[in-house]
Amino acid sequence: MASRSVVLVENRKLTPISSLIADLCEISEMDCGEISVKGLSDDERLSRNHNIMVLNEGRPNLSLARALDAVIAGGVIIMNSDERNFAGLRLSKPVRLITYGYNPKSTVTASSIVVHEYISIQCCIQRQFTTLSGTVLEPQEFMVRTNQMELATGDILAAVSVAMLLGASIDKISQASLFVAGCV
Repeated sequence: MASRSVVLVENRKLTPISSLIADLCEISEMDCGEISVKGLSDDERLSRNHNIMVLNEGRPNLSLARALDAVIAGGVIIMNSDERNFAGLRLSKPVRLITYGYNPKSTVTASSIVVHEYISIQCCIQRQFTTLSGTVLEPQEFMVRTNQMELATGDILAAVSVAMLLGASIDKISQASLFVAGCV
């Protein structure tokens, strides 16, 4: 399988998304290629030729044009649809867009969140999308759980979206030990 490059663009330098994606890929016995985390700052340059870019957080005073330039034509942008700084985003090249968040128009959203000793999220694929291998994922719901209370719902939805795009099965994602370890 050809190597892929996933870049995460957000304000936080330390993010759990990259480890969530890596764990989901490992559980699904997939080669996810290089997964890199890039913090977005005024003086930072992103390398080019990334297949997948995750836009999780933005800043109102920073243009995303150079970040978007790092995605190859035909690549995929996975974007937090709840992030106001991404509203009205204009793309200058042909890319696929997958959105996640609480927004009812998001491709992947959470239809239910229950917090006890663990977090249980009912993930919902609201409209079909095609994985990199060509599998069409139809609208459906499935559960993910984590005992890592510090994880934001958006981080989990981003990781799940990337894992599905890379070809991880929904059954494997739902059963991923990362999410169910220590859960009731």
